[in-house]
Amino acid sequence: MNIVICNGPGVLDNGQEVILFPSRWDSGIPHGHKKPFAFYPYELAALSTLLKRESELGNMPMATVKMLDPNIESWNGDRTIQEIAKYKPDVLICECSALTYPTMTRVMQELVRNHYGTQDEFRAILCGPMGSYDAPTAHGDGWDDVVKGEYELTVLELLGGIVPDEARTDAGLINLDWLPWPEDEDCDPIRYDEINHRRKGYIQMYPTRGCSLGCTFCVVPTLYGGHGKSHKSHRVRDVNDVCDQILYYKDRYGAKMNGCYFNEETHNNNVPWLTDLCNEFIKRGMKDKYGLRFDAMTGAWLYTREIIELMARAGYDQIRFGVESTSEQVGKAIHKTIHKQKVETLLGWAKEFDVHCYVTLQVGAMGSTEQSDLATIADAKEWIRKGLVHRWQLSTSTPQRNTPFYDLCKSKGYLITENPEDFDGYRATCDFPDYPAHRIQKVRDECGL
Repeated sequence: MNIVICNGPGVLDNGQEVILFPSRWDSGIPHGHKKPFAFYPYELAALSTLLKRESELGNMPMATVKMLDPNIESWNGDRTIQEIAKYKPDVLICECSALTYPTMTRVMQELVRNHYGTQDEFRAILCGPMGSYDAPTAHGDGWDDVVKGEYELTVLELLGGIVPDEARTDAGLINLDWLPWPEDEDCDPIRYDEINHRRKGYIQMYPTRGCSLGCTFCVVPTLYGGHGKSHKSHRVRDVNDVCDQILYYKDRYGAKMNGCYFNEETHNNNVPWLTDLCNEFIKRGMKDKYGLRFDAMTGAWLYTREIIELMARAGYDQIRFGVESTSEQVGKAIHKTIHKQKVETLLGWAKEFDVHCYVTLQVGAMGSTEQSDLATIADAKEWIRKGLVHRWQLSTSTPQRNTPFYDLCKSKGYLITENPEDFDGYRATCDFPDYPAHRIQKVRDECGL
């Protein structure tokens, strides 16, 4: 059995380049511009090494597994077809958001048409939020299997593999310590150097999964059971195994590697675990002996001055967190508590210990107005002026399928498009009664951030 695991395209059929993170938020790049980096496709990469391991151990039918990443290679759909066909796969596994679904579905269909002749000779497995949202359409388009949520264990079972009890937590989610380390052969992690670190050479790692929040705009809860069911989804890996993986990379890449980017949903969701991890970093000399620094995607609400100080000692030189808006009205609408003063206190602690802050912001979120978005942008500019915020991301709030935000906008008639390729995090797709899409887009385009 030949298996190809394939990330989404670098270029959509409409010519638009994309930055892929389907389990969180795919970003479309404005036409005529190149994407500046690529995210490491961590779950596909974990699936790849899992299938390789289980095949070698005899826990599934013998298979040759190859992982491809057209996104980092900037391949379009046609080039992706050519590259997949080289491996003559019996099974193709993809992960798609709404944005990438049309292009990758064409890729799958043309592989069947041009290289196999019939679907009976080829099995196509679709993972990710698009299939989870509309499995009947995906099946009708030719995807044989549609997998919802975390998919490594389900795919292993679909391919005849055995999933032992210890592979799952009591909540039925994946035991992260049972998974092997993700791909570093077919997809070289050192290539995925996101541009917003304080230095070059950070490798993306995932020591945790899950988030205790259920923000209405976020697709993350759908990965872990659905909105209202995912508040206990956060899991952590053994801190010693995390450190071993970091030092394995350092030994492999040497001077090319300067640190790690912990790009999970909420790296600091389990504060006792984070404390243990920081202390192990200090014990092993990650910062002082190896010269490594760390950047992490986190939650602002969990910080104290003491944990910021400990993280700085351990080598964290940047933290990222979602502010979204400085309006408490918006916070209530998106189910994320927002207190501007608490955010500013956190920014002050970080500056005290020379930890840079990267904040994410939205315009056009549920509950927002033009005035609240302009006020949020003004607050962000003031933080930047004072040296409290060093990097930032401004997105147009996008009602991704499988979220309460999408369901509400669809039921209220706020959506101005259903074209999947318009849901790119840049284009405004909602007309609210007092805040139409063209005004949202104007604020986004002229904000100066």
